[in-house]
Amino acid sequence: MEIVNVRIDERLIHGQVATVWTQQLKPTRIMVVDAAAVKDEIQKAALKMARPGNVKLSILSPKKAAENLIARKYEGDRVFIVTKSPASLRIMAEAGVHFDAITVGNMSVRGECRNLRKTVNVNEQDVADFRYLADQGAKITAQLVPNDPAADLIALL
Repeated sequence: MEIVNVRIDERLIHGQVATVWTQQLKPTRIMVVDAAAVKDEIQKAALKMARPGNVKLSILSPKKAAENLIARKYEGDRVFIVTKSPASLRIMAEAGVHFDAITVGNMSVRGECRNLRKTVNVNEQDVADFRYLADQGAKITAQLVPNDPAADLIALL
């Protein structure tokens, strides 16, 4: 099993993820990590329709995603992890999953936020979660699509 990318994008699977990122990364499995999506049958159906036909899909809570990764359940797969926020990744990291790199694509304004880049807005909890993940060794960059220049998100904080 190889994790080919870990992406934070509140839209989860959408045009950029389903086409541009998937063509670039060539995953065999997209792992959507979102506690709310696991419980929402309509959102699960939409995610299944949005995924590229040749790519497997897992929709998991952060805890279950961590369990599956640690157990190496996806041996032989190229896994592309997509989640809405750094909070889910922090839960996974606290459970023992190590992330080498995290790409942040789209985080819109939610309540008290500050803008870091055109498509990246963070609140204080996001900042704490990003700093935790960076302290665990993850290189965190902001990048909307693969051909955009990546910016060091921690430096932007």
